[in-house]
Amino acid sequence: MPKSKQRGDWKKTRLIACLLLISSFSLFAAVPSDSASTRPVSSQWDLAKKGIAPASLLLSSTLIGHFDNEIRDFRNEVAPNYRYSYDDFLQIAPGIGAIGLRCAGVKGRSETWGEMLSATLLSSIMSVAFTEGLKNTTGRTRPYNEYEQNSFPSGHTITAFTSATILHNEYWEVNPWYSIGGYACAAFVGISRVLNNRHWASDVLAGAGLGIISGEMGYIINDQLFHSTPSTTYKEGNPHFFGANALFSPIGKDISVLLYGNELHFKHKYGYGYAIEGAYFPLKHIGIGGKMTALYNIFESDNPTIRLESNYRARNYSIAPGLYLAQPLSDRFLIGCKYLFGLGGSFSFNVDKVEETTDRILFDEYTYGWSMESGAFLHYLICDKLALRLASNYASSSARYEFFDFGGNQENTHNLTVELGINVALQ
Repeated sequence: MPKSKQRGDWKKTRLIACLLLISSFSLFAAVPSDSASTRPVSSQWDLAKKGIAPASLLLSSTLIGHFDNEIRDFRNEVAPNYRYSYDDFLQIAPGIGAIGLRCAGVKGRSETWGEMLSATLLSSIMSVAFTEGLKNTTGRTRPYNEYEQNSFPSGHTITAFTSATILHNEYWEVNPWYSIGGYACAAFVGISRVLNNRHWASDVLAGAGLGIISGEMGYIINDQLFHSTPSTTYKEGNPHFFGANALFSPIGKDISVLLYGNELHFKHKYGYGYAIEGAYFPLKHIGIGGKMTALYNIFESDNPTIRLESNYRARNYSIAPGLYLAQPLSDRFLIGCKYLFGLGGSFSFNVDKVEETTDRILFDEYTYGWSMESGAFLHYLICDKLALRLASNYASSSARYEFFDFGGNQENTHNLTVELGINVALQ
């Protein structure tokens, strides 16, 4: 046998061994050894046991991150033309399997359809929050393109392992092979992201850990929602709170930029982001607090020869203190409003010109200014110290999008946002 063929076979063997190691570790960490792992959390020890698998995967992501370049180079040597899109569909296969089993009359952990769909929705919200929050803050470059800075963590892998954890929580006690099959499918999705050169190996392992966390958190919160009655109420104390919110902005202001004497228009499509917010109420109905927000606005150009940077997001950050007003409606429901004023910043607005090769013609620069936000919120106490939050806000900032050598838009930014979050009730 020629030496070159022997070397090629050895490289393929090493790649297969590496991917099998990653997948076997993911499966070993994810699939539990007893049925207690799918039961509602009743103690801190139960919660700790649920955290072993994702903690192991996150630790392995940190360790294997030192070898990301070697794994990427190795993949490029032995499978440079590997391009398949089956992972786009497989990432949701375990979740579809769980719904299919329910449709077929196989009863799982959830007593009703509503309970199961609620757990699925909460798990999905956690998954999206982890994915978008980390992708837009870590800024890690893709293995195939240094200009796409949204590699960490792998969103496909988070979705796949969230989906597999939903299937596991519902049907492990019915038949453990459902769980094994779901996690095997999720591990295969993770491997495909490396083989397709879309992610680093450490992105995938972190995605697996965060996906399991998302699925478990969804069920933990759902158990409290359906099977717990709070011993404290909003009518008994002052409604102090602290929590995290996921944001969606269906309405935002379009912007215009003067370029080479021509005015470019960029239409706001939507925005999304996250926020940390809290308030202290020295009086029953009046409090002081603040909010830190990261909002990512998506724009599109009306000029066919100009496009925005691939995977473009215009980032807006703000930190604002202010006044909070609240009124209990019942033991579990609280409504309120707020008015905040602080500092905001905008950056990451890059524009590309489409030719045979893409040349950047506008580069962003960081700007800052004042920030104002007002809105209303509704809290629902689902258990002791834990509440769901729904809010709607209007926000404006004088931090405008600016470009080196070209100036920028001359108007303030405006957004209307809808928020869904989880609060720790501190009364």
